[in-house]
Order: sequence, then structure tokens, then C-alpha cells
Amino acid sequence: MTKAKLMHAAFHNFGKHGYNGGSLAQIADEIGIKKQSIYTYFKSKDDLYLAIFEEALQFELAFMKASMTSNVQQPIEQKLLPLLQQVEQRMEQYVETKFFIRTLYLTPQHLEQTLNKQAYYYLDYLEQLFKDYFSTQHIKVSAEDAAISFLALLDSLYVEMLYGGNERFLKRLQASWKIFYKGITN
Repeated sequence: MTKAKLMHAAFHNFGKHGYNGGSLAQIADEIGIKKQSIYTYFKSKDDLYLAIFEEALQFELAFMKASMTSNVQQPIEQKLLPLLQQVEQRMEQYVETKFFIRTLYLTPQHLEQTLNKQAYYYLDYLEQLFKDYFSTQHIKVSAEDAAISFLALLDSLYVEMLYGGNERFLKRLQASWKIFYKGITN
């Protein structure tokens, strides 16, 4: 058994069941080990949960950084709308993304202070990436206002992914994108 295999199983388990519904016993069963073997790598359930959150955070930051720093002269509708569509696809494709989004909005109460620091780091990082991008575009609002507004749009789509499903996500994306785009460009 490797630490990577254990973490992958934890992503699946906590991504599906959350902190309270997930268990070390289920994770151990999934990879065919005894629960006690997990303690070779992690001191506790909290330690494992925080470790996979950090890995998921880095995974999502790398995606956003790559998306926003390539082709910075690309027009808004060709860059940001596909980015929002990719976010939904990533939720389906990557256990890290599913776990990360779930944890952002359904934070275990006793880990809230620690996880919120990391969540705010993520949001602040995104805000700066978006601000940098918008500063290269011809828009009628400030780059900062556009970045904050886009982050609010992204935030609402994350929530819809968690609670509403694909159809509701697409409906919210289509309506909110039109208004967002017109609001910063017309």
C-alpha cells in the first residue's frame, strides 16, 4: 500500500460522503488494508483530511493558474466562458476537484478555522489571477470589480454544482454569463 493509493481512496470517500459520513474503515476496506495501517501515514482522520485538502487545493490552483496565464490576450468570451464550463466538467472527472468544492462549502466545523484560511488563500489567489487578466482587456469597469464579480459568478456555479446538478448548473451559467458579459463590456 502506498500513501498515494490511500489518499486517492480518501478523495473518493470524503468527496462522496463528506467528513462526517466518511470513515477510515471504509477507506481501508476500499484499498484492502486494515484501518490501523492508515496510521502509518496519518495520525488521525483529521490529519488525512487536511492532507488531501492541501493536495486538492494545489491541484485546483495549478489548473486555474494554467488557465488564466496562458493566452492572456484571448477575448473574454473565448477564455472565461470555456473556463466556467470546464469547472463543471472537472467536478465530474477529478476526485480532487469534487472533494475540494465539497469541502469549500461543507466544511467540517471543528476544522473550519484551518480550512477557511486555505479557502481564503484560494479565493484571494483567484481574485488576483482574474484581476491580472481583466487588466489586459478592454472593459467598462475596473479590473478589480470585474474580477470580484467573476469570482462571485464562479462561486454561485460551485454551489449549483453541489446542490442542483448539471441541468440547473447549465441554466444558471447561461443566464448569469449573459448578464456578466454585457455588464463589463457594454
